[in-house]
Amino acid sequence: MNEPEDVQSLPPVYLIADRATCAPRNLEDVLAEALDAGVRLVQLREKHLEMRELRQLAARLQRRVSHYEARLLVNTHAGLARDIGAAGVHLPSSGPAPWRIRRQYGDRMLIGRSTHNRKECGEADGANFVTFSPIYSPNSKPGYGPGVGPRALRPVTEGSSLPVYALGGITPRRVAACKRNGAAGIAVMSGVLAAGHVGSAARAYLEAWASAPGPRLPQLS
Repeated sequence: MNEPEDVQSLPPVYLIADRATCAPRNLEDVLAEALDAGVRLVQLREKHLEMRELRQLAARLQRRVSHYEARLLVNTHAGLARDIGAAGVHLPSSGPAPWRIRRQYGDRMLIGRSTHNRKECGEADGANFVTFSPIYSPNSKPGYGPGVGPRALRPVTEGSSLPVYALGGITPRRVAACKRNGAAGIAVMSGVLAAGHVGSAARAYLEAWASAPGPRLPQLS
């Protein structure tokens, strides 16, 4: 079974992309602007497309991200991700166990998993990283429920052997609190896709991460 991917090798911004959030703009055009700005890890999250259309869209996006040496993950469908040459798959918390996908598709597949509590984080064996949400009430899912706050990240990140991406309602001004509480990165959706200037929004997240201090270490007595 694979070892967790080193935090340093994972990009700090994980862009979750779908057509609805960037409408009426074209998803591929919006993604190109985010990639130009420096985004290097993207999840295609389209839950309502017929499989043939999803495959075609995913293949186009894979060709796009490959020009930037970025990585594309396809939500849920590991077989599709493998077929189009994507880096990997992102599994929902209610989906198959990551270790099963790892056993079936091998160590080269990058596997992310959605989690919402410490128990789910502890059940992510076989994944390379997890997302933990909602930190704040997400703009893209207004009915999702209240955010748990960035301090709730601390026990999750300290108790997990996997890198944890903070997700849900995160703005550039909220990035520092997530990093300070141990997040390996932040996952964003509408903060970039729905922005008036996608490139500027993506750079704001990247710069906020780069300038934020890391976790506060315990003081020696």
